[in-house]
Amino acid sequence: MKKIILFSFATMALAIAFSSCKRKSTSTVTNNTEKGTTLVPIEYTKIKTLTDSIPSFPISLPVPLTDTFATKVDEMLATYAPGVTKTDIIYIQPRTMRVTIDNTTAQTLDFVDDSVKVYVGAYGGTDSVLVATKYGILPGAKVIDFNVDQTKDVKDLFYNPYMKFTLKFNTKPNQGMLANTTFVTAIKFEIKAYTP
Repeated sequence: MKKIILFSFATMALAIAFSSCKRKSTSTVTNNTEKGTTLVPIEYTKIKTLTDSIPSFPISLPVPLTDTFATKVDEMLATYAPGVTKTDIIYIQPRTMRVTIDNTTAQTLDFVDDSVKVYVGAYGGTDSVLVATKYGILPGAKVIDFNVDQTKDVKDLFYNPYMKFTLKFNTKPNQGMLANTTFVTAIKFEIKAYTP
């Protein structure tokens, strides 16, 4: 009887020791030294007049329109998040994009086929990232509000002083664009960064 009781105690002690070891091996240590974060908006508005026309052709043609923007990250961080630097950036993501034809002209977006795509890339670079699209442009429209992929992290592009912004679309057959058409481009990005 004593042997059975001793055996039971020994088995129980081993079980407790084993379960205790198992708990330790799967536990994790929480790091409480994580920094706080801040969100900083970056807004760009650029007005550009295209002096050349797009002729009307009986076929659809691909058209890329490229412009450059000063990234202004240092300026925005200094204004809205003093003490935060580029090395503190977690991500930079697009939030909204709009292209408008200036109302002072009769030109509409009727020369654009069904869709427009927006790419951003490094100034002088060859690789670009698709960040926004628009399908189904209405007749007579002068404004495009894009569907933006807000999950794209484009922070690497903002380490340079300039970046490029490219609209790609096909023309509509038998539709052209007047010379001296003015476009207003408004883009908003968001920076998430660690605070000091």
